[in-house]
Amino acid sequence: MDIADVVKEVATELGRTTAQVGMAWATLQNPDVTASLIGARTLAQPEDDLGAVEVDFTASQLARLDESSAIGLGFPHDMLASDRMRAATQGDLKVETRR
Repeated sequence: MDIADVVKEVATELGRTTAQVGMAWATLQNPDVTASLIGARTLAQPEDDLGAVEVDFTASQLARLDESSAIGLGFPHDMLASDRMRAATQGDLKVETRR
């Protein structure tokens, strides 16, 4: 629901529908998406969806959308991405001799 809330906020800011913002962000801003499937029950739905090509996001809006949809990878990914592990695996570790 957090993602939907941010999509709704951005849609309000841009004066667009949530469907337009969602499609523009999830498909047009993502180079990995080569085609999208649209399941419409009425003629008004695909007509509204076409408005997605006219959506222009600011960098801040894209960052908010991306942040709201980020997936935490959990263990061990979080541990491996930590500063401590990065320092240990990339040579920033300093070992002192015991006396």
